[in-house]
Amino acid sequence: MYRQLFFWMFLFLTPLVCMSHTWKQTQKDKTAVLDVYWFTSVPFIYEEQGQLHGIEYDLLMEFSVYLKETQGVELSIEWIEAENFHGILDIMKDSENPNILGASAFSITEDRKMYLNFSDAYLPDITVLVTGQGTPIARTYQELKEMLDGKVAVTIKGTNYENLLRNLKDQLNIDFEILHIHSDQNVLDNIAESENRFGFIDLPIYLMLMKKGGDLTRQNLYNVRGTGYGVIMPKASDWQVPFNQFLSDPRYGEKVARIISNYLGAELYEFIENLYGGSEIGTSILTKEKELQLALIKNANLKLQKDRNIKRVLIVGIIFVSIFLGVIGFLFFKNRRNTRLLMTQKDQIEAQQNDIRQKNEQLMNRNLQLIALNEEKNVLMKVFAHDLRSPLGQIIGLSDFLNTHAEEMSEEDKELLLQIGTGAKRINQMISKILDVEVVEGTRSIVLREQVDVTQITEDIVSRYRMAAAQKGIKMELSHKHDDQIIETDHMLLFLVLENLVSNAVKFSDTNTCIRLETEKQDESVLFKVCDQGPGFTEEDRELLFSRFQKLSAKPTGGEQSMGLGLSIVKKYVGDLGGRVWLETPNGAGSTFIVSLPI
Repeated sequence: MYRQLFFWMFLFLTPLVCMSHTWKQTQKDKTAVLDVYWFTSVPFIYEEQGQLHGIEYDLLMEFSVYLKETQGVELSIEWIEAENFHGILDIMKDSENPNILGASAFSITEDRKMYLNFSDAYLPDITVLVTGQGTPIARTYQELKEMLDGKVAVTIKGTNYENLLRNLKDQLNIDFEILHIHSDQNVLDNIAESENRFGFIDLPIYLMLMKKGGDLTRQNLYNVRGTGYGVIMPKASDWQVPFNQFLSDPRYGEKVARIISNYLGAELYEFIENLYGGSEIGTSILTKEKELQLALIKNANLKLQKDRNIKRVLIVGIIFVSIFLGVIGFLFFKNRRNTRLLMTQKDQIEAQQNDIRQKNEQLMNRNLQLIALNEEKNVLMKVFAHDLRSPLGQIIGLSDFLNTHAEEMSEEDKELLLQIGTGAKRINQMISKILDVEVVEGTRSIVLREQVDVTQITEDIVSRYRMAAAQKGIKMELSHKHDDQIIETDHMLLFLVLENLVSNAVKFSDTNTCIRLETEKQDESVLFKVCDQGPGFTEEDRELLFSRFQKLSAKPTGGEQSMGLGLSIVKKYVGDLGGRVWLETPNGAGSTFIVSLPI
C-alpha cells in the first residue's frame, strides 16, 4: 500500500518539479520544460498559417538541439503568446519562476537589466530615425527640429523606440504628439500612411523595407548603436548560462549565422555585423542604401528587358500569324491589302521601340553627368571654403589687434575697423556651416606648373603669421640651407600646403615657444620643414594623421577651432604636386612636418 502511495505521489510531483527547474537542477535531471512568452515582431518571431517562424524561434529550437547534443538534456519548449510586447516585460519582472523566457526582439538596455536577466546579444542593435515618404533629409539639428515640430511620432508602448523618442524630444526641445500603436502593428506601415509621421525603427527592419522597394526617408543625424538583441528571463533564472554557451560555441556559430541570414538575407546580415564595429555608421548606411537602390533599379531593368523580350516574341508571333493569315487570305480571298497593312504596323512598332530606347539611354547618360557635376561642385566648394579660413583668421586677428590700439583713431575709422572684423567673422561662421554639412570627399585637382621662388614663398608665409604668433608669445624663425632656389610647381597649391602646416603649428603651440620654417636641397628635391615645440602626436594620432575630419588628442592653445581637415588637404595637395609629406619627432619632443617636392 505504501509503495502504491509513493508511486502516485512521485507521478504527481515529478511534473511540478520539472516545471520549476533551474539550469543547475536540469543538469542533474537531464530534462526540463521552458515556457517561452512571445509576441509578434517580424522578422524576429511571428505566426504564419498556424506555425511560428522567425529568428528567435529558430534560435531557441536550435538551442534545444544544442543541449541534447552537448549536455544530453531533453528540453521541451512551450510557446505562449502574450497580449502585447509590454506584457512580456511585466511577466518577467514579477515572476519568481526560473524556467520562463521572453522573445520579441528585446534590446539590451541598462534600465531593463535592473529587473531582468539577458542572454548575450545574438545580433547587433542599431536603431534609425525614419520620416514619411517625400520628407527631405535634415542636414542640421535645427533643420530636424523644424521638420519634426508639430508632427506625430509613431511607436509601441514600453519599447526602446519610445525611450528614444522621449530623449529626442528633450534633446531638441521639440513639441510633437506620440501615437502608440498595438504591438503587432508595423511602425513603418503607420509612418507610410502620412507625410506627417515619423519614428524610430530597427536598422534590419528598415533595410528589409528598402530591399523590397520601400520609399521612406531615413534621417542620418540619429543613428543609435545599442548593446544588441537578446532573450530575456526573470532575475531568478540562470538559463542565460547555457544559452550564452550556445551562442559562443564555434561549432554552432555557423548555424546561428545561417538562421539570421535566412530572414535578413546573407548580404544584410553580413553588413550589419561589419557595421556594428565600425566608426562611420551614417556613411556606411548611406552606402548600403545606395547599393539597395541600385539593385532595385537593376532588377527593374532586368524585368523591363524581360518584358521587352516577351513583347518581341509576341510581335514575332503576331507577324507569323499575320503572314499565315495573309497567305490564307491570298489563297482564299486574294486580299494583299491586309498583308501590307500588317507589315506597315510592324515597322511602326519597331520604329517606336527604337525611338524610346534611344531617348531612355540619352536620359540616363544625362542624369549620370548631372550627378557627377553636382558632386564635383560640392567637393570643390568645401575644399575652397576650408582654405579660406586661414586668411580670414588673419583678418580677424589683425582687426582684433587694431581694436586694442584704437584710442587715437577717429570714430569713423573705428567704425570701419569694426565692420571689417564683423564681416570677416560672419564669413568664417558661414564657412563653418558649409564644412559641417557632410563629410568632404576626394576630388581631382588641376596643377599649374610655374616657376616658384622658394625663398620668396617661405618669407611670405612667415610674414603672414608672424603677428598671429606674436600675439600668443610664439617666435617665428626662417632658415634656408641652400642658395636661392627656383622650382617648377603650382604656386597656389604649395602656398596652401605651407600655410596649413604653419597655421597648425601656431594653433597648437604654447606661449614662449618657437616655430621654425626650414628649406634645404636634397638630391633632386627641395625639403620644406615646419618645426614646432608643441605637444606632438600619440601613436593613435599617427594612424589617423592625414585622414579627413579627424580631431586628434592635441587641443588648440588659444581656443581656436579645428575641423580636422588641414592635414588631409596637405596630403592631397602634396600628392597632386608629385611629392611626399611625413611627420618626424626629433628627440621625442614637438613635431616636424616635412614636405619633399621634386625640383
